[in-house]
Amino acid sequence: MTELSRDFYNYSYDELVEILEKDFGATKFRATQLFEWVYRKGVTDFDLMSNIGRELREKLAASFCFPKARIHDRQISQDGTRKYLFEVENGDLVEAVMIKQAKRMTLCVSSQVGCAMACAFCRTGTMGLKRSLSTSEILRQVNGVIEDAKNFGDGFSNIVFMGMGEPLHNFDGVTRAVRNLTNSIGYGMSPRKVTVSTSGLVPQIRKLAQSDVSVSLAVSLNATTDEIRTQVMPVNKRWPIKELLEAVKEFPDCPRKKVTIEYVMLGGLNDTEADMKRLVSLMRGLPIKVNLIPYNDNAGLGFKTPARDWVFTWQKHLNAHGVQAFIRWSKGADIAAACGQLATDSKQTKPSRLPVLGDQEQAAA
Repeated sequence: MTELSRDFYNYSYDELVEILEKDFGATKFRATQLFEWVYRKGVTDFDLMSNIGRELREKLAASFCFPKARIHDRQISQDGTRKYLFEVENGDLVEAVMIKQAKRMTLCVSSQVGCAMACAFCRTGTMGLKRSLSTSEILRQVNGVIEDAKNFGDGFSNIVFMGMGEPLHNFDGVTRAVRNLTNSIGYGMSPRKVTVSTSGLVPQIRKLAQSDVSVSLAVSLNATTDEIRTQVMPVNKRWPIKELLEAVKEFPDCPRKKVTIEYVMLGGLNDTEADMKRLVSLMRGLPIKVNLIPYNDNAGLGFKTPARDWVFTWQKHLNAHGVQAFIRWSKGADIAAACGQLATDSKQTKPSRLPVLGDQEQAAA
């Protein structure tokens, strides 16, 4: 690897085709072969890419590098959720979470170091924004979890951009990563199983809708009035609820694919009976489904968890009035891996070593 080496993971397939044609005189077919070796087979040693000629392999080896994921720590929740602390460029730290669910594992990845949105119920927002991650830094989280999952005999079927950061604030880095995740010769994931979340950046929602990137969209609403939403989500000052829902309405719809409205229920603040009824009115006519997310009060930000029975009352009311609603009980709260709990401020100076799992630890997980 040299200082002039290109980071392979930063490029989409189309960009790689252009580079190979321009700089190496190679055909599109070679880009296909490279993508298959790297993303489908996990091979990053050019010497092992046997269907590519030796001369081209030597040139490629001198021009491209494949940075490895650096996992500083892995914690395992009582419910089987795993949280990873990754070191990216410049010594910055971000977190990713493997969420254990009934029939699948979902990988939640970060898109920024910190976040500029300053949502009052989210610990990441207390960090402020340091910078956006490159496409490579995003995909290295994916690669690192894929490799570590071998210790557990599992893997993920879904990816959500709901970790640290506002994904659409890092539009180029995230959409390039999504292209590689959903490319049939890349990771080969279905666009329906890759979800990008946003706090409500209306221009970027519209930009995503007009792009060639096929992905599921989740929008954090979290209030039914502008007064309360502005209180907990400052982004509402710029793009209030009405304007946000207009953008949701315009987002491309197709069979079995709806925009997900995320609603974090903050006990006594946004979960009143009046809010429940207003949410039905706001959702009417929109191609959406609603995820109700009971707040985790152990995030330590001054909000309360709603009563469990009241959460079910909300779900029942929404469903009875034609709004498809699900309850998303957060996982990994005991290791601060639940929704709104990701933050790395206390870990920036002294990273810990990733433990090696023995048979007893795996059994306990």
